[in-house]
Amino acid sequence: MTTSTRDGGTLVHTALLYRRPEQLRIALAEFLRDGAEAGEPCLVALPAGHLEELRDTLEGTGASLRLENMAEIGRNPARLIPDLLDWVDEQDGPARVVSEALWPERSYAEVAECMRHEALLNVALADRAVSVLCPFDAEHLDEEILAGAESTHPQLIDEAGPRPSRSYGDPVELAAGTGWPQTEPAPPISELAFDGDLGQLRHALAADPLLAELDPARRADLVFAVNEAASNALRHGDGVARARVWRDAGDVVGEVSTTSTIDDPLAGRRTPDPAADGGRGLWLINQVCDLVELRSGRGGASVRMHVGVAG
Repeated sequence: MTTSTRDGGTLVHTALLYRRPEQLRIALAEFLRDGAEAGEPCLVALPAGHLEELRDTLEGTGASLRLENMAEIGRNPARLIPDLLDWVDEQDGPARVVSEALWPERSYAEVAECMRHEALLNVALADRAVSVLCPFDAEHLDEEILAGAESTHPQLIDEAGPRPSRSYGDPVELAAGTGWPQTEPAPPISELAFDGDLGQLRHALAADPLLAELDPARRADLVFAVNEAASNALRHGDGVARARVWRDAGDVVGEVSTTSTIDDPLAGRRTPDPAADGGRGLWLINQVCDLVELRSGRGGASVRMHVGVAG
């Protein structure tokens, strides 16, 4: 597979647009066999159905494999880059990754965060000797998603074969989210008074009727996450922040927005150094929430934190 050849030991990031299960099977087998021949270990993260359907093919390539259920490790796409960075850095030399983060049942908010994840992979892994193949179900995903796949991957494989992307864009600009704007929440929306008193904010959020369907542990997770986001806004911003909460289908969503900005595009997407003092807030938020939407631009920054009612 020509798109798996690295130049100078740097990242190769390829989108595979497949339309038939057999096309996916053949492409993965070739990618992993190439890895086996090169002695490159392979991390394969696919939705559970694909893991089961393709297990014999994957294990028959002779590659050194780590198999993961993407629906579990990638429910919140912001958790993926820290895991990938840690795994790649543990390997003794070049490595390979198969990562299918998107499937047709993903919500719009999840799709947007998956696309931001794909864009940021180009930043996070830029200096690593790793080949990443990202399958996309072109038969069932929307054209806008397929266009997003091409804009976030320097290389592409479709039915015509491998080729450079025609629309690859600046990953930091794409990760800013302008291509996948957030939707305004539907009422009821609770505006939570927040004047810098974190205790008052935690109490108001925990008592809000919109959290009533969350079990106590998940309610505590959302209160913790909102508190962390608000604390970050106070510590690193200008002290001006707004907090609110609403329901989005099966999720309860808490949001903290501030007039200050977050300049690091990988904020919250690196495993914290245990010896470091601080810098864990956004990473912790990503660990306890089912989905996190972070946006930062000229108007300020916001963090939307989703916790599933049934989760």
